[in-house]
Amino acid sequence: MNTVVTSPEKLLAACRSIAATHGLTALNMRAVAAAANVAVGSVYNYFPSKGDLILATVEDIWRDIFHSAGNCATYTRFDDCIRSLFVSIQSGAAAYPDFLQTHMTIFDANDLPKARPKMQAAFSHMEKSLVQVLLQDTAVEPSVFDSTFTPQAFVSFVMQHILSLLCQPTPDITILLEIVRRVLYKH
Repeated sequence: MNTVVTSPEKLLAACRSIAATHGLTALNMRAVAAAANVAVGSVYNYFPSKGDLILATVEDIWRDIFHSAGNCATYTRFDDCIRSLFVSIQSGAAAYPDFLQTHMTIFDANDLPKARPKMQAAFSHMEKSLVQVLLQDTAVEPSVFDSTFTPQAFVSFVMQHILSLLCQPTPDITILLEIVRRVLYKH
């Protein structure tokens, strides 16, 4: 058994593997150490608690899912970006079967105060990218947004619905995309 790990990335790779095959609930220090072929103490060097390990894993999985959607800046239409993001998250959900349902419920009460802001930061980063795509979409009707109905609020609405749709037994973004098109684009 290797007793030294050169990076937390190697441990997170082991975490992703465990999450993909056994679910987030199977994550613990011993399982990660075994999967990474290191001593348990090596895991504790990078992640002082199970909560820290799980939080880092959840962040890493979301980063992987969001980045597999591609660079938002390359999209010229907001609806195309949304469809791509939906497919990417759907693929991530397939790769990590219980992830969407458990990514926030897995934390114990002591870890929630740390987990919530980190997850909000991850989603905020994605929403900022989506707002940028929305603002650069030249097909959007100029009069759509005002001080009450803002691009940020619209993106937040769309993200909440994407996540909600993905938790359904048969996720389908068709209606949400139609709503987005009817709100944003001239007919």
